[in-house]
Amino acid sequence: MARDIKEQILSFGEIPNAHEVVTIAYAGVRLPSGNLYKDELFPTTAIQQVVVYLQEQAKDMEADGVKNIDVKVITSHNEEGSEVVDYLATGTIIKLV
Repeated sequence: MARDIKEQILSFGEIPNAHEVVTIAYAGVRLPSGNLYKDELFPTTAIQQVVVYLQEQAKDMEADGVKNIDVKVITSHNEEGSEVVDYLATGTIIKLV
């Protein structure tokens, strides 16, 4: 049975519990850099969002959580030349044994 998102194990490193690896999950969010700090849109908001995307993938796979979460922040430009900030996350989806 999949853990509810609120009950999932989340870790930016290893976990001490016995577990098996299900797969690697990926998530991304792109924000126009000019929108940051407006209308309560903060960099932490995007980080929370990519972590939730990882959690949703774990739930869909009936897993217990995500370990080794890594979030990278990359500034680049979109097709129109405007500056954007990409928040890219990876994590290892796990099931406890």
